[in-house]
Amino acid sequence: MGAIAIAAMLLPGCVNTKYKTNALLQSYVMADEPRAAGIGRDIIAQGGRAGDAAAAMALAMTATLPSRVGLNGGGVCVVFNAAKKEARTLDFLPRPAATSAGPAGVATPAFLRGVYALQASAGVLRWEQTVVPAEQLARSTPVSRALGQDLATFGARLATDPEAKRVFLPTGAPLAEGTPFSQPDLANTLSQVRRTGVASLYGGPLGATVAQSIGLDPSALRGYQPRWGATSALPLGIVSMHFAQLPEPESGAALTAAWNAAADLAPAQRAARVAQALGATGNGTSVPGAGLVVIDPDENGVACTFTMGAPFGTGRMVPGTGLLAARGVDRAGFGTPALLANGIVGRTLFAGTGTSGGNDGPAAGPLALLTAALPAALERQPAGAIQAARPGDAPGRASFTACQVSMESGWKECQMAVDPRTHGLGIQVETPRETD
Repeated sequence: MGAIAIAAMLLPGCVNTKYKTNALLQSYVMADEPRAAGIGRDIIAQGGRAGDAAAAMALAMTATLPSRVGLNGGGVCVVFNAAKKEARTLDFLPRPAATSAGPAGVATPAFLRGVYALQASAGVLRWEQTVVPAEQLARSTPVSRALGQDLATFGARLATDPEAKRVFLPTGAPLAEGTPFSQPDLANTLSQVRRTGVASLYGGPLGATVAQSIGLDPSALRGYQPRWGATSALPLGIVSMHFAQLPEPESGAALTAAWNAAADLAPAQRAARVAQALGATGNGTSVPGAGLVVIDPDENGVACTFTMGAPFGTGRMVPGTGLLAARGVDRAGFGTPALLANGIVGRTLFAGTGTSGGNDGPAAGPLALLTAALPAALERQPAGAIQAARPGDAPGRASFTACQVSMESGWKECQMAVDPRTHGLGIQVETPRETD
């Protein structure tokens, strides 16, 4: 890569020297599926910014982790613009389709317009550049450990649908980790998305096919728009923790209340208090989610969580498209993104996600996020130490980047910690500074 040095960050990180002019710029990308994280690394190395990397990783996971991420699903992001010193919530949850004539609970496809809005607002590359990697992965990629685990656990949901069975259970048994995996119909759909933009899914022949298959009024599909809004901000001196603010339970206001209930307790007592405040039990079925995190060279931050509303959505595939239909969600417990930002100088200091595994009970995602964010913000603990202190059987999965800033020099040191149960990956990307 010439002057571009890229290193996987599985151990303590290096100094990110915003004020050290002869140092390489450092960025951090993380995803709950390793090939998607590699795509984020490549996008940053090509000059992309947080919105570009996040969009490319999200699209990549529609091919590499379709059990949790898909074009017919949706999600939520918290986005920090360092130049504007502004944090916002991007809401594109896959809510139940109000006018559906199909199976009860089917979701209005929200993912694609949400990701497009994210890239348009927080990216600098062309839209096509963020779609190409996902299209290539859909054409051919081995089954990752993350997808293989979901197929082994939830693959039976696909057995009654001929299209889904043909793709994921070609021999009658779920595809195993490392098995060559090709999704030509999905690749062709992504090709349309690359060439004609998001309108291909929300109108035209592809949109009509999707609407008819899931029982959705085509006008409702055409009219869907994601929503930008404020975050639920928790001031902590000169920095603020920003949670996604949604109408659904287990989102920003609930997390802020749980934070306030636990913040003054001893660190060892916080998890139990947060679980009590959120109503998290650690037992029972839950809506699974997946997450990603980006901090780019300009200190912009993006944290997103995604869901299909159930493992592999409804388990039914829209014929000829490679797209699984999603199930609508009415709670935010599947996953919670958060950012800690200094709004005075414009720096992202923590970016994390908490997601549900699908079998860890209500509010598992928010609980996992708070058990990481509290020590990162209040004690400025390194990410590795925080992750090591979390019990291996704790509800939810937390993956995050946590940074500390030297009071003397202003230098920033960051660590990444990926929850081992996601089988994801975090990567540090170093790029040279622009010179006159």
